[in-house]
Amino acid sequence: MKSSVCTHKTANESLRSGDSLRALRIVGPMLENNPSDLTAWKIGALALIARGDLRPGVKNLKSVALAMAEERNPIQAIATAKEIQDLGQDPGDLISAIAQIYGSESDRIEEVEIPPPPLPSKLDMEPWGGDLDDEQVVSRAGDAMAMAWGAALTLPDRGIRLPYIPLLSALGTSDFEHLTNALVRQVVEEQEIIVEQGTTGDAMYIVAQGSVVVMHHPASGDPVELARLGPGAFFGEMALVSSTTRAATVRASERTVLLRADKTEMEHLTERFAKTGDVLVAFCHARMLENLMRVSPVLKPVPPKRRPDVISKFNTDYRSEGEVIIKQDSDGPGLFLIVSGGVRVSKIEDNEDVVLANLGPGDLFGEISLLMRKPSTATVTADQNTALLFLPRTEFESATAEFPEFLKGVYDIAVNRDMRNNSIMGLPAQDADGLILV
Repeated sequence: MKSSVCTHKTANESLRSGDSLRALRIVGPMLENNPSDLTAWKIGALALIARGDLRPGVKNLKSVALAMAEERNPIQAIATAKEIQDLGQDPGDLISAIAQIYGSESDRIEEVEIPPPPLPSKLDMEPWGGDLDDEQVVSRAGDAMAMAWGAALTLPDRGIRLPYIPLLSALGTSDFEHLTNALVRQVVEEQEIIVEQGTTGDAMYIVAQGSVVVMHHPASGDPVELARLGPGAFFGEMALVSSTTRAATVRASERTVLLRADKTEMEHLTERFAKTGDVLVAFCHARMLENLMRVSPVLKPVPPKRRPDVISKFNTDYRSEGEVIIKQDSDGPGLFLIVSGGVRVSKIEDNEDVVLANLGPGDLFGEISLLMRKPSTATVTADQNTALLFLPRTEFESATAEFPEFLKGVYDIAVNRDMRNNSIMGLPAQDADGLILV
């Protein structure tokens, strides 16, 4: 038998290739060395199931899921419960148990960060060799998993502080169960595209295991990497509250396990359970603001700690493709920030419709009419279904008086836009006091 160092990767490779006994020979020594190695324990449980030992395999899989929850990894715990269902087995009250630990009724939740996964052991352990026959390997691996179970039993008594999980921890036990039962476990391979920029969103995702990379593809120029997301991260949540198109492409950077919340299923769920719907909308709104605060240039002059207070002044607004948001020669209704989707800014000049700009997530419009207190001289139309934040004209002055840094951000963008738009129109740039745009 070919020897190799014991690692989660080699154990998973053996399991996926159909050699479940080899997987047990690898994870067995790992568990004997460290009974708290939950990843090795889970691989061992799946290896037992692959061999046809359903009862001990599923029992261990349930136990490792609860241990994951106790070790501050409820998303992977839920994914493991869904995996039991995918295997055609009954997870029993596993989801209910996780809900009681992490739902709004739990008294163990605090504002603590989810720790990164533990580093792999640096010990070079060899798989069990040919001196153990198949039955001895299964028996010894079972003993090692029993040691892991014993170590897991002590976890609730350690007083470990548990993190608040966005969306889930706002739900009571019953709603928590309803939501998690609606989630679907999805496995994607390295480099596989999960969502594609420009397409209409139909689901939200939570990373349970692995990682993804978020890329934005501008109209011209090279793609830009926006973020890398690991276990516990959410993405695509705008699909649950709007029909806007995806603002970025998300691709798996390794083999990744996701929990997918389909839009249609979530809509049915919120119709049946109003509390779940309220929490979903509040969660998506908070995520929308969080993302906007990171990318919008108008907020750059505002200290990061004050940005949430600025954003709280805005209302949400959704516009359908082709809908006119601001009409040329009309009084501007207020200031708009684009969260998702896009708009076209155009102006009638000499009976010709001239496109001044195409704006996307993070951009604002309506600022010139507010600053100059004059009618808008351009029309803004939704190019696609678009989610916006809206600050009414009546609230603009009080917001900028309270947050002068925000006024500076608006003013700087207005000056730059004036120079760009007058260049498009073939006109000289005006002084700041003479800006006449949207």
